[in-house]
Amino acid sequence: MNTGKLSLLGVVVIVIAAIVAGLVISGSPTEQRRLRADDRRVSDLQQLARAIQRYYVETEGLPGELDALVNGWISSGLPHDPDTEAEYDYEITGGSTFRLCAEFARESRANAQSEFWSHGAAHHCYLLDFSELVLD
Repeated sequence: MNTGKLSLLGVVVIVIAAIVAGLVISGSPTEQRRLRADDRRVSDLQQLARAIQRYYVETEGLPGELDALVNGWISSGLPHDPDTEAEYDYEITGGSTFRLCAEFARESRANAQSEFWSHGAAHHCYLLDFSELVLD
C-alpha cells in the first residue's frame, strides 16, 4: 500500500470512529427524538398545571375537565401528546388535588429541571395539590 492510500484509510477510520463516538455519547436520532418528545410532554403538563392554577384562583375550584380551560383568557388551546396527538389525562382526586398523566417513552434524564417532574419510561401521573394556595 502506498502512503496516500494509507493516509486516506487513516482519515476514514478517524471519521467513522468520530461518528460512532458521537452516536454513543448523544444517542441515536430516534433516541434523541424520544427524549425531545418526553421533554415536550413535561412542558405540556407544566403548562396545564399553570392553567389549572389560574382557573383555581379565579373560580376557587378545579375545572371538571380540561376543556374548561379553553376560554381565550386562561388558555387558547390544550396541548396534546407530540406523538399520538392524544389529550393528556386529567383527574380530580380531591377539592384541591388532581392528577396529570402522560405516557413517556424514556426515563427522565438525571439533569431534569426538577425532581418533581421526573418520570419513568411508562404511564406516569403527577399529583398536584393547591390546598396551600393563598386565595385573595
